[in-house]
Amino acid sequence: MRQLRFWLISLFFIQLLITGGLFWGNYISTLKNKPTQLLNINWANIDKFTVEDTVGGITIIKSDDTWLLSNQQLPISDADINKFLYNLMTLKTGWPIATLRSSHERFKVSENKFIRRVELFSENKSLGKLLFGTSIGLRQSNVRAVNDDNIYNAKLDTLDISANIEDWFDKSLISANDINQIKGRDYSLKRIGATWQLDQSGPTILLGKQTLGRLDQSKVSNLELALTNLKILKISSFKPNLQDNISENFKLYVVDDIGEWTYTFVKHDRKYYVNRNDRERYFTLKEDVYESIAAAATQSKLLVDSP
Repeated sequence: MRQLRFWLISLFFIQLLITGGLFWGNYISTLKNKPTQLLNINWANIDKFTVEDTVGGITIIKSDDTWLLSNQQLPISDADINKFLYNLMTLKTGWPIATLRSSHERFKVSENKFIRRVELFSENKSLGKLLFGTSIGLRQSNVRAVNDDNIYNAKLDTLDISANIEDWFDKSLISANDINQIKGRDYSLKRIGATWQLDQSGPTILLGKQTLGRLDQSKVSNLELALTNLKILKISSFKPNLQDNISENFKLYVVDDIGEWTYTFVKHDRKYYVNRNDRERYFTLKEDVYESIAAAATQSKLLVDSP
C-alpha cells in the first residue's frame, strides 16, 4: 500500500512538472511573440519616402515644412502624409504567418516579387523598408520588414499604399480663395462688400465704351464658386502651342487673398484643360467644371437676361 501511494504521489508531481513546463514554454513563447512595432524607428525624423509597385513608383520629400512629389514639385496635404505614416507606424508584429526565407516569394514579400515596397529616409539615409504582399482578407495584406524573415498579417490594404501620382497630389492645388477681383476677355469685376460690380475703369470701357448691362449676381456667384471649388483630375502632357484645331480657349485673371493668378482654360478634342501661371504643366478637368467656368467667359454671359 505504501509503495502504491508513493508511486501515485510521484506520478502527481511528474504531471505537475509537465504542466508547469508546458505553461512556462507557452508563457515564454507568448512573450517572444508579443506584438511590437514592426519598424522601430524615429518617425518624426522622416523627410523622404518612396512607394513602388510592379510598374513604377513615386518619391515624396519634405522641403522646409511642405511635403512634395519630388519630380513634379506638387504639394501634398499634411493630412494625407500623416495618415499614411501613422498607418505604417502602427503596424505590429505578433504571431508570424511564415518564418522561412523560402516563403517570401510565395507571399510576394521578396525584393524581387512584391505588390508594394515602401522605404523611409532621414537625410537620405534609409531608416527602414517594408514589403507588402498578398492579402488573406478584406483590407489586409501580408507584410515583412526587409531585415526580418518573418511575415506578418497587417490590417492595411495595399490599395491604401498608392504608387500613383494622381492619388497623392492636392486636387485643389490651383483653386482660388476669397476672390475679390475677376477679369475676363471683355470685363472686369470687383467685389464691393457682399456684391460684385462691373469695374467701369477696366477693359469693358476700353472695348468700345458699350452700354453696360445689369450684372447678374447669381451668375457671378456661380463663377466665384467654380473657381473656389476648382478640382483638377490629373497632370497632363498637353501643350496648346503644339496643338492645332483647339476648339476653345480663354483666360481669366483672378485676385484673391493669396495673390494674383492667370488661368488658361482650353477645350481640345473633347478634353478639358486648365493651367495657372504659377505652374508649368496643364491639368485635366471634368467637362462640367470646365463648362461652368466657360459659361462666364464673356461679359454678355454675366448680365441679367433680357425679358
